[in-house]
Amino acid sequence: MNMKPLILLLVWLGFWGCGASAKQAAAREEDKSVNSVNLEFKVPSRFKARAIELHSLENKPALLSKTLEGSTGKVSVEEPLASEDTWPIIAFVQMDDGSLWTSRIEENGSFEPILYEVNPPEADIKAEYLRQHRMPISSGEFSGITHVKDDVYALVHDKGTGGGIHLFNIPIDNAGVIGTIQTKEVPGNTGKEGGHDNEDIVYVPSSGTLFVSAEGDQSVREYTVEGEPTGRALEVPEDLKAIQSNAGFEALAYDSQRDFFWAATEKSLKDEGLHSSIIRLQRFSGTTPDQRYLYMLGQPVVGEEEASSAQAYVHGLSAMTALEDGRLVMLEREVYVPGGSVIEKALGSFTMNTLYIVDPLNDKGGILGKKLLTRVVTSALNLANYEGMCLGPKLSGGRQALLLVADSQNGQGGLTGEYLQILAIR
Repeated sequence: MNMKPLILLLVWLGFWGCGASAKQAAAREEDKSVNSVNLEFKVPSRFKARAIELHSLENKPALLSKTLEGSTGKVSVEEPLASEDTWPIIAFVQMDDGSLWTSRIEENGSFEPILYEVNPPEADIKAEYLRQHRMPISSGEFSGITHVKDDVYALVHDKGTGGGIHLFNIPIDNAGVIGTIQTKEVPGNTGKEGGHDNEDIVYVPSSGTLFVSAEGDQSVREYTVEGEPTGRALEVPEDLKAIQSNAGFEALAYDSQRDFFWAATEKSLKDEGLHSSIIRLQRFSGTTPDQRYLYMLGQPVVGEEEASSAQAYVHGLSAMTALEDGRLVMLEREVYVPGGSVIEKALGSFTMNTLYIVDPLNDKGGILGKKLLTRVVTSALNLANYEGMCLGPKLSGGRQALLLVADSQNGQGGLTGEYLQILAIR
């Protein structure tokens, strides 16, 4: 539904608690074609508002971007919008101390600005490191993992043909100890379907099928557990296909309690006018897209100059998984391999894997609030490029196993390995 010709947004911002309301105003009789916005907001005396922006959840430039010269007190801004758009709209107000206040404005007009916390608090869920396990298999490029049943897991190989699906038998006892691992490539991979740069995989219990996300064409296709394509796929919105090179649908999750798929790109979309750290998180009800959210990557450890001179560097969202209560675990992965000699690489390489909890079903902020679950750091002695994540079995003491799988990039000359990381959460 298009926005009405004239919109009145009343925004009240306060440091200790914010309340706000918005309502639509009728079009002026003398100019029914006007598409403008009137923002009115109050800034506490200790702050100054530096900028105001309104954004669509679709991939397009800001609807409104207004720089303010340190405005304080009561501020009014009336500006034409860049274009008509659909609800919801995301409002940002930047303060002079660098803080960002965001709100998700729904069609009914009610909203409440929320301070976005750059340094997220700890989650109420606790994570316990159990072990890193090097799998006794040949080097590959496994980018996703999902639990199918019992000890059976499906992994996806990003250079494989078809869905790139491999079935693993990974026995894990109630202490989190891994037994003998067995693996097989499913017959469907050898069909006529070419590779799609498959990156993640989820299992749907109700249909007994697998869905695989692919960066090659920004698709999410359905396969049988034997790797045969069913012909079904998620209906991916066209604007989400405008990806940066090699930064498409890296993360896929499925919430079996609510029949929701979640898909997100590794980095921001191509020509993203909003922010280079903002990712659009798309929810699907069944195979149909319904809600969209904004997720912000954390600040990288490696600076721009070091990253540009590295032999290998990547920072982005690599995986996510759904919890039973509807929240999502998000895995942000940063990999750094410096240039230079073998010794310099061995001494300087590392990965920083940071896991956050988000609650999109209940979060009313413009950007999803994050809570820190844990960080997993690996070095050249056990360098693991973690790209896949899923829930495993229940463990002793009411704990839940959380598995991470690494993409070794074919071993990188022995620098990386085929690792499983097991965490226990509760």
